[in-house]
Amino acid sequence: MMRRLPSPHFFMEFASLIIFWLQAMFCSAKTAIAVTLVFVAADTIRRLLRKASFPRLWVICSALAVVFGVVDLLAPTPFMIRYEGCITNLVTCASFIWGAYGSPSLVQEMVEERQGFTFPPERHELQSFFRIFTLAWAAYFAAKAILYVWLGTHYPLPKAIALRSAFGTLSLAVMVLVSMQGRRIFFLCQRAGFFLPRPATDS
Repeated sequence: MMRRLPSPHFFMEFASLIIFWLQAMFCSAKTAIAVTLVFVAADTIRRLLRKASFPRLWVICSALAVVFGVVDLLAPTPFMIRYEGCITNLVTCASFIWGAYGSPSLVQEMVEERQGFTFPPERHELQSFFRIFTLAWAAYFAAKAILYVWLGTHYPLPKAIALRSAFGTLSLAVMVLVSMQGRRIFFLCQRAGFFLPRPATDS
C-alpha cells in the first residue's frame, strides 16, 4: 500500500513550491514570486469556492515559496548572498517543528496523502514515530543552517556557495532515501523496543 502512486491532491500541496522553483530556474526572482503569488491566490479562491480544506502542508509550502521569493529578492546584497541558505533552512526547520505537533504530524500527513488513506487513530505508536520523524527533518534543516553559517564565515563566498550546494544536494538525497525506508526503520525501532503499541486495557 505504501508503494502506490501519489494522488494528484498530494502534488497540489507542493504546487506553490514547484512553481516557484521552476520559475526561479528560468526567470527572474521578481517573476518567480509574482507567478507564485498569483497561483497561491487563485488556489485559495478555488478552495474557498469549493469549500475545500487548507491542509497544513499546503499552508507551509505556500508560505515557504513566498519567503524564499522574498529572500531571493534581497539576495543581491552581499550579506544575503552569504547567509540566504542559512535563513531558508531555518525557516524550513521552523515549519517542520510546527508541523510535528498536531494531529497528524506533517510527515504522517504527507504519507497519508501519498498512499490515499489515513492510519487508524488508535495507532498511537505510528503517530509517535511520524512525529519523531518530522522532528528529525527539522533537526536536519537546523544542522544545515549551522553548517552554512560556518561555511559562510570560514570560506570565500564562491567556495562557500559551491560547498553548500554540493553538501545540500547530497545530504537532501540521503534524507529522502532514508525517508523512503520509513517502514523498515519503524520495524527496526519496534524491535529495539521503541514505538510499541499501547497495551490493551480492560474496560
